[in-house]
Amino acid sequence: MGKAFHKVLRSFYRGAWRWMREPRVWRRWESDAVQVTVEVQTWLPVAVFLFLLGWYLAAPTGVVTMALLGMGGVLVADFGWARAMARSVRGQRRLRFVAMQVGDELEEELSLENKNALIPVLWAEFFDRSNIPGYTVSSARAAGAASEVRWRAHTTCTRRGVFNLGPWELQLGTPFGLFLVRQVYHQRQEILVYPPMAALPDHLLPHRGALGGHRPLNQPLPAETIASTTVRGYHPGDPLRHIHWRTTARRVDPYVKVFEPEAASKIWLVPDFDARYHLEAGEISSVETMVTVTASLAAALLQKNLAVGMIAAAQPDAAILPRLGQAYLWSLLQALAPLQAAPGRKLEDLLGRARPLLTGNDLLIVITPALHPDWVGALQRLTPNRGGLGRAEVILLDPASFGGEAQADRFLPFLLAQGLPAAILRREDVTLISGYYGEVSRWEFKVLGTGRAVARRTPRAAEIMAGEVRHD
Repeated sequence: MGKAFHKVLRSFYRGAWRWMREPRVWRRWESDAVQVTVEVQTWLPVAVFLFLLGWYLAAPTGVVTMALLGMGGVLVADFGWARAMARSVRGQRRLRFVAMQVGDELEEELSLENKNALIPVLWAEFFDRSNIPGYTVSSARAAGAASEVRWRAHTTCTRRGVFNLGPWELQLGTPFGLFLVRQVYHQRQEILVYPPMAALPDHLLPHRGALGGHRPLNQPLPAETIASTTVRGYHPGDPLRHIHWRTTARRVDPYVKVFEPEAASKIWLVPDFDARYHLEAGEISSVETMVTVTASLAAALLQKNLAVGMIAAAQPDAAILPRLGQAYLWSLLQALAPLQAAPGRKLEDLLGRARPLLTGNDLLIVITPALHPDWVGALQRLTPNRGGLGRAEVILLDPASFGGEAQADRFLPFLLAQGLPAAILRREDVTLISGYYGEVSRWEFKVLGTGRAVARRTPRAAEIMAGEVRHD
């Protein structure tokens, strides 16, 4: 019986000690922009204060009275300090210069403002949850009473993609460390960094004879024939005027009419993001090379008045319907920028899902490092000689040029024997175009004869990321 009681008492003691040492939220304020909490870092001083209070009530002495007043003063002062900071201290981020392409410089201005005229901020720690590679604003600062501290953070964007600035967190400490003020800012800003472009060799461009039996006509707008050739299931982005109501009523699901275009061919770019076959050679990877080639092909084909679309099984998936016009390039680049290689994204599965999207004279351009015949059969089923709906060409990324063992030269004869025009792309074939989207924006200075340094080039200016945040 004594052992059981001792075990229960020890368990209770350990649980109470653990509970006193764990942080607890004391107060909370929340708005759309920020959540502010005052947290008790440890309950041990509170337990000591209650013990001294009980001792004083039972046997008041001078020593107990001094200890009780001292502990009570520490608790009140520390809590008052925390509460004042929670209401009068704020952090802010302002995006001054934004990156648009690889090589651009991104810069933010940060500030820590203390509106309280009596209490200084002894330490404030910023925790950044942005996902821009190699960039963070995490740091520790201090601010005097009724003062403001400003500083800047910047980085050069080295990777394409869609990134987020924020959310972020500000933690404020008290003199005795008994309380912590936590401010979680929900503000988030999306930064789109476009992939680089390249000058493509002529052998990578589609064969003229494969662009379809029709050529671009000298008409201001592409036209459609009066009668549709077939119907297919509705896909997001299809015009509502193309819905075939009889088929829709008969099959319940919406179906649209498929027209034979008269004015321009439609080309589908199909990059292969199956992670099993991609390699890295130093700072250059086959994935980034494939993305660069896909973007460059889209730009070149749109300049020739051809409708260009894209379908890709990646992380995340992407399907962009073909459209005409150079302005449409930005939509393709925006969809292409965040795509990353992922396992299980088989090219043959993607080609099977692409069949409902194709019409009579479409051209598929497959860009892949996969040197195996599994996807070839799926591609052949989409070509005219196998009863398919379109034509196809292949751009093979040579694994050997990216440090792999397989060589595209050995797989090329197999594709040609299957009636698939193909070209080999090696790493050295891609020559990047610096500043395709405009001059690369970054800080560059020159020194005048007087010794004064002036900015010769500046990054692209951006609007304020977030306005003021008030705590009521």
